[in-house]
Amino acid sequence: MRRVALGAVLLLIAFGANAADPIYLDELMETPLAKLQATFPQLTKEGCYRVAENRYVLITIEKKDQKPWRVVLASEPPCRRFETGPAIDVRERAGVELGESQIEVVKKMGSPEMSAQADKDNKRFGDWEFFYICKVSADCARHTSIYIRNGNVTAIAEWYSQ
Repeated sequence: MRRVALGAVLLLIAFGANAADPIYLDELMETPLAKLQATFPQLTKEGCYRVAENRYVLITIEKKDQKPWRVVLASEPPCRRFETGPAIDVRERAGVELGESQIEVVKKMGSPEMSAQADKDNKRFGDWEFFYICKVSADCARHTSIYIRNGNVTAIAEWYSQ
């Protein structure tokens, strides 16, 4: 019995040691397209990718500097056609998770600077958008939007103002 228990513990440790670390939205935002493509060959271009069951990533590239200007993690396909992307665990650094309640979002990120019904272009992400606007005085330039449908998080986006 002890050998079985020890074997199970060693197996769990081995799997845990090999588990991929999460990749955060802000890391994706700061990675040029060429490096994204070298790291994840399935990310052939800007676009929409399925990275796990019920997890999709939409990457929009700024043409001039070839870096993302928006990365969205969504629980539903954010576009009509998506490609199979790399199996990566994409997360939001403050700990907000897809499916969490809007109450949990406020606990983790504080009150949004603004919330509004999602506009026509962003309606596919959720019905409501919580804006967390980064101010230059806080030494940052990237903003975060949390999209809510039926009281739960359906998408998380990091983006630069255009």
